[in-house]
Amino acid sequence: MNTAALQQLQLRSGGAVLELEPLSDTGNAVPVGVRLQAPSGLTIKSFALYAPDNPISQLINMSLGTPVSHYSFDTRVRLGASQDIWLVATLSDSSLMGHHAPTVLTSSACFDAS
Repeated sequence: MNTAALQQLQLRSGGAVLELEPLSDTGNAVPVGVRLQAPSGLTIKSFALYAPDNPISQLINMSLGTPVSHYSFDTRVRLGASQDIWLVATLSDSSLMGHHAPTVLTSSACFDAS
């Protein structure tokens, strides 16, 4: 999914936090923290992380077996360029909530289109 498509999504603000360092030495393993809290009365069904400037933009796509009101985890992702990382979560009423954050790389990790 490209940046223009992500910007057109009707994302609820609040409840989705993407913890990302604003500057990273290399794109090989950029630390990312995901924190989701559904609005009152709703649950989180699934979520995805996107890096629109990577050769393959979808980093993570996770469907939760049992919808939950909150979810969090930490991971590392590979980035091919300085860019905004997008978090998009689908709620039980099929609405979307999300957040995006920029990171600047001093060295790219995707030289071979992987």
